[in-house]
Amino acid sequence: MRDYLKTFAGIVVAILVSACMAGCGGGSGSSGMSGLLSGASGIFGSSPKLTVAPIIGAPKNVGSELTKALIVAGKDRNLTITPGTSGEEYVLRGYLIATPERRGSKISYIWDVTDAKGTRVTRVSGEEMVAKGSHSKPWRGVDSTVIRTIAAKTTSQLAAKLPGGRSGSTAPVAAAPAAATTAAAATASAPARPAKAGPAKVLVGSVSGAPGDGRRSLPTALKKRLYKKGIKLANATSGRIYTVKGTVKLTSASGGKESIRISWQVFDPNGKALGTVTQQNTIPKGSLNGPWGAIADAAAGAAADGIIKLLPKSS
Repeated sequence: MRDYLKTFAGIVVAILVSACMAGCGGGSGSSGMSGLLSGASGIFGSSPKLTVAPIIGAPKNVGSELTKALIVAGKDRNLTITPGTSGEEYVLRGYLIATPERRGSKISYIWDVTDAKGTRVTRVSGEEMVAKGSHSKPWRGVDSTVIRTIAAKTTSQLAAKLPGGRSGSTAPVAAAPAAATTAAAATASAPARPAKAGPAKVLVGSVSGAPGDGRRSLPTALKKRLYKKGIKLANATSGRIYTVKGTVKLTSASGGKESIRISWQVFDPNGKALGTVTQQNTIPKGSLNGPWGAIADAAAGAAADGIIKLLPKSS
């Protein structure tokens, strides 16, 4: 797990783990795939060849099915995709996060492609909204249709960015109810109030309790996410400034894992707490002791919308 995080170093955001990465499921992912793999390699003379590392953040069954879906979707886009962590010219490492929404949940995904030397070649990402699921079981509604949709969109982006890839049939899979990821349950403790990104100025403060470089990478990632959504950022506390402070708490879990909880508390200019957005997941013990990389970016992305909802429409 630590190796995966190192390859993500240099990015900003995310969660968690919570975003996080709940159990890297899938192992090598080779068992039971012989039918899918037959003919997957060598079909296209100049086909970019990628191995898919165990997917971070998704339940084991979802990660396994998504790996198979990527293999199938890649064929139509001149991509030769196989499960594993090495052996081809590129390695594809993915991170999934599920965030409960008012009307279902949102699955966010980030994919990093590295070359044989471990240098990142490109990154693709996206989101899928699903109609089913709950705050306590965000993955429940994620079905085969949603998984195939993510695989199709991912491989289309990869084909456009890798030499030798080609656009394939991109007929969208009918949007089906899916659930949010167990990887990051982000919920607001205060009633959600529809709010546009408005003129409120926000100061992203410190993050306490985070292992590794989380104290730096989490706030940096959140600033970038909020800025992209139109929030004005402040670097001083003078004036009418809203403040966001983060707290990370790790607790031991069974099976060599630990539970991680990220809480983002929003305060108004007078210091009154407006609400808290939380993200929680189970991860391999010690997996965040180094660079958070893409995990910080994912965590921040999952939390940003909830934080914005706690801000007033104008200030």
